[in-house]
Amino acid sequence: MLASVAFAQNSYVAQAATTTLTIQQPATNAKAVTLGVGPGSTEKAASVYCAAAQTATLSWNGTAASTTAATVTPIPPTAAASNVAVAFSGSNVGAGTTGPVYTIPAGATFLISLMGIRLPPGNGGSTNNFTITTSGTCTITITWTEQ
Repeated sequence: MLASVAFAQNSYVAQAATTTLTIQQPATNAKAVTLGVGPGSTEKAASVYCAAAQTATLSWNGTAASTTAATVTPIPPTAAASNVAVAFSGSNVGAGTTGPVYTIPAGATFLISLMGIRLPPGNGGSTNNFTITTSGTCTITITWTEQ
């Protein structure tokens, strides 16, 4: 007889009107973070809304951000938990690996696929991070699950 195993999965969102939004692992006891997913999510995306045309750049594993903390909101039915990834708005995250650059049209919400982007569990530390940086102030939204 096979037994089923349930894994606790918690979903979160961070959103800020800013030029930089970083999702970063806590320094210790981090859970696996899968970006761009939440309950019922099929897009596996972040979104960026800009009133004026801007560019958005993805980067990861930069020097740890330490300012300015952004609000991380649990998505129901998730309750607030300890050792949750943290978010930084207008963050001072250092240079990491630079990924694609997207052109965001004026007045549009642009979806960016985050499919397959994962921050590993464990004690990798706060340089396990993911950042979206825009060339001007935009509303950046990133969702993720932790397991």
